[in-house]
Amino acid sequence: MISRGLPRKNRPGRCTELNVAGVIVLIVLLGIAFAAGYFTRDHISSKRRAEARRWREYSEPDWLSANAPANTNEIASAIPAVTGELGQMLTRWESRARARRAG
Repeated sequence: MISRGLPRKNRPGRCTELNVAGVIVLIVLLGIAFAAGYFTRDHISSKRRAEARRWREYSEPDWLSANAPANTNEIASAIPAVTGELGQMLTRWESRARARRAG
């Protein structure tokens, strides 16, 4: 009854749709700004790295291969086998582990 006489902006417990929409728009704009910042940073960094490679006459090392699988237990043919005492122990341990898994 009293709330009928109060102006619309002074009614207690009311949140207008305009305020909610404004907050949502601000959150969306903030997210877009963060995404744009990260994209810009990545783009500029990739350009800078490409230019540095051109100036240094960059060539990819033999051990860095994009085609090599990243997570395997197989020994890659491009990587030379370790021939030291520790390498031999590790090779024996890995072959025994493979044999246990296989059968």
